[in-house]
Amino acid sequence: MSSAITKRDDRWDILKFFLIFLVVLGHIADIYADVSRASGILRFIIYTFHMPLFIFISGLFGKRTVKERRWDRMGFYLILYVFIKVLSFISKWIVNGTKPHFSLFSDGSVPWYVFCLFAFSVITVFADRFDPKKVFVFSVLLALIAGYDNDIGDFLCLSRIIVFYPFYFAGYCLEPGRVADVLGRKKYRIAGAVSLAVCIALIILLYDYIKDFKFMFSGRNPFGVIRAGWPFSSLARLVCYAVSCIMGLSFAAVIPKKIKWEFVAKTGARSVQIYALHFFLKILYFGLINDRFGVEKLFVSRLLIYEIIVAVALTAVTALPFWSVIFDKWLRLPYKKNYGKREPGSSQ
Repeated sequence: MSSAITKRDDRWDILKFFLIFLVVLGHIADIYADVSRASGILRFIIYTFHMPLFIFISGLFGKRTVKERRWDRMGFYLILYVFIKVLSFISKWIVNGTKPHFSLFSDGSVPWYVFCLFAFSVITVFADRFDPKKVFVFSVLLALIAGYDNDIGDFLCLSRIIVFYPFYFAGYCLEPGRVADVLGRKKYRIAGAVSLAVCIALIILLYDYIKDFKFMFSGRNPFGVIRAGWPFSSLARLVCYAVSCIMGLSFAAVIPKKIKWEFVAKTGARSVQIYALHFFLKILYFGLINDRFGVEKLFVSRLLIYEIIVAVALTAVTALPFWSVIFDKWLRLPYKKNYGKREPGSSQ
């Protein structure tokens, strides 16, 4: 494996900057998706690829965690999962004035991603001993079958673990430097721009016919939620996989690899803290400020502008450096080098 990635590669942090902003914007758009067609389309576009691409990137940089058996890193994901759930619980209690429901072992909201990273890492520790091609094919087949079982859902984030694992494992099997170099080639950047434009245009044109497939892209719902009794739902999941791959890789290709503003890469490097904190602040803002003072009424015909303003503000606040002490020191388990033997050329 390449040793060039031992130094942090700004190309990926720049991409993560735009991705984490889309995560925040997507959660804001979700509030208005049922009352604003434009917000619904925006949410649909974002949800088709933002988390699959984030998970793919997590796989790209998950090699050290798996190869070295970094149980401390895996444990950090679990701690972060509980931390985000507690923050969400507190924010809802503050806003509503009554104690909300709390379930530690089931989640359909923001914390699922970090719990899945824990699960992906553990699964890959065992899957790493098998032929990667067979593991990938098996993971896709399992996802196609799992959608027919209505009992697989939010408990232990099982549905999302099954549905999104192929993206993680695909990233795990590839090299970050090599992927970045390929996506940075001019022909792929042009192809990415064209593909992204075509996909977005089709989503806008066909939105009224495909809008229910947002449930498929979320990864948490059985096929019956989209098309009850439809025997070809597994083929629809394959199509969704294809759309996620095309949209995600196209988006990654068109994002600039160098940006003169240093804050972009620095913000992207803090994507974990932004992800963990933004939902907490979003609940507080909309519950205590927006709903109380009717701020959104100032943007009745410009809801998208309002959503972007709020998303920018939340991203900026949660990216502030002073939050980093929580995630870099307080929540992390101490690392002992004898947790696992380092394999030559591991990615981190």
